[in-house]
Amino acid sequence: LAALEGVNLVICAGAAGVQLLSAEARAAAGDLRVAIDLNAVPPLGIEGIQVHDRAADYAGVTCYGAVGVGGMKMKVHKAAIRQLYQSNDQVLDAAAIYGLAAKLA
Repeated sequence: LAALEGVNLVICAGAAGVQLLSAEARAAAGDLRVAIDLNAVPPLGIEGIQVHDRAADYAGVTCYGAVGVGGMKMKVHKAAIRQLYQSNDQVLDAAAIYGLAAKLA
């Protein structure tokens, strides 16, 4: 799959019950290091990743399923909301949210 050439990270966030990436394509993506599937409805978005996977190794690719990332996702979400309640003139862009996540990790 040409879209995966040179890609280190894939985050699959497609419609419920739609497979977007086959296990074959994932295995063929030589530069891929991390795959995250946010779809918890079968068939999952990335074939072969299980919904509860949390840093599971599949042929050298660190994989996370929807439930596997859910806890951290909620911690980051709650921290961001908590920060927004501190003052109403804030904008949390991707860099700010990444900073929050890094503090929580």
